[in-house]
Amino acid sequence: MTKLSVSSRRIRSNVQIAVTLITTRFLHIPEITTMTTSHDIEILLHKIITEKRLAKRMALARALNVAMRNRTTPVIHGNKVIFLWEGASKHVNIIGDWTHWRQQIPMKRIRCTSWFYHTEEFKDDARLQYKFVIDGAAWENDPRNPHASQEGFGTNSELIMPTYKDESWLKPLHIDGKPLQHGEIVKCEVESAALGDKREVMLYLPHEYSLSADTTTKKSLPLLVMHDGAESLSLGRFHLILDHLIHAERIPPCVAVFIAPNLPKRNEEYTLNPAYLKFCTEEALPKALEEATKRGLVISDKPHERCIGGASLGGLLATYMAFHAPESFGVFFAQSPAYWWGKGVIFSAENLTNAARVHGILQTGTVADAHALTVRMKQELERLGAAPTYREFTQGHTWGNWRAGFARGVMDWFEYNQKL
Repeated sequence: MTKLSVSSRRIRSNVQIAVTLITTRFLHIPEITTMTTSHDIEILLHKIITEKRLAKRMALARALNVAMRNRTTPVIHGNKVIFLWEGASKHVNIIGDWTHWRQQIPMKRIRCTSWFYHTEEFKDDARLQYKFVIDGAAWENDPRNPHASQEGFGTNSELIMPTYKDESWLKPLHIDGKPLQHGEIVKCEVESAALGDKREVMLYLPHEYSLSADTTTKKSLPLLVMHDGAESLSLGRFHLILDHLIHAERIPPCVAVFIAPNLPKRNEEYTLNPAYLKFCTEEALPKALEEATKRGLVISDKPHERCIGGASLGGLLATYMAFHAPESFGVFFAQSPAYWWGKGVIFSAENLTNAARVHGILQTGTVADAHALTVRMKQELERLGAAPTYREFTQGHTWGNWRAGFARGVMDWFEYNQKL
């Protein structure tokens, strides 16, 4: 590119800004430099949308382009959210948690601009995910939004409302001046007679675990078992959250076992399958405990110090396993559990026989998630004399939700143990 062309571009840019500023003053439009807040942008958008005079509408459009030059989206003012997309597209739709990721909502083009917009209202503590659908084909993240969540099918843009608080425990790297120390992940294979194949089990060992073979004087460690083991590590980053919680002394050191399903058979294995229950309790768990013992660790055999957890179908499975093996797991941690499966068969008298013997930690989102049936499980457990821990979040059925709630669930488990 020549110096002349660079200079020409700069001149055109400066002229455009000057013309816009002059025009805005002449037409009594607030100066661009003062349009810094979300409320200012909201007012400007309203003026463009409602203005009937072409000259003024074009001046407002130029003002919008300048005002949005360095702004992130969406524009949030109170509970109102304005989603914006700029581009040479014919049609732009938005889809997200609140549409169940099924219904696409058409966005409206702002006249005299290349901008599309859509307005929604959400609770001020919401954290939701969305995408734009461009001309009915390409699903794209919001290019002006710096927030994104890694999910099972890639990343989604995240809407974070003003009072949302990140309680994921993924942020702090130094606590009391001490750098974070990571635990260790040990992989092992389990030859399963119950399932007729080999399975991978991942064992989380807390930092500075002892390698000594003398286990007679050691304190036994609590045990957490999580379903969807591979995604719990890659998407949930649960091992890193455990690192932070242990480092901050919010929970005692614990051992965790992450069990991965055979993905093509996941639905079959996770839907109240006695063979999978047998695999977990009689094959995978003993193998993991054997590996921990080799490394000098002592695992607690007290049911309340053994928690089984999972999300979605994994949450259904965790509930089922605790109900049918209360001597192995005295606590279950279910995030957005798929209690709808089998027309709610988890609520049958047969499945609830031992429900009062275990402690339930229930979490759900309130936006297109498992809210109604999670509340029902809470009520059923209370009817049977149990006192489950229940929490709900203004989020959807996503790994972002489960990642954000995992730390709270684990802390709830240990707080429950302290009361015993």
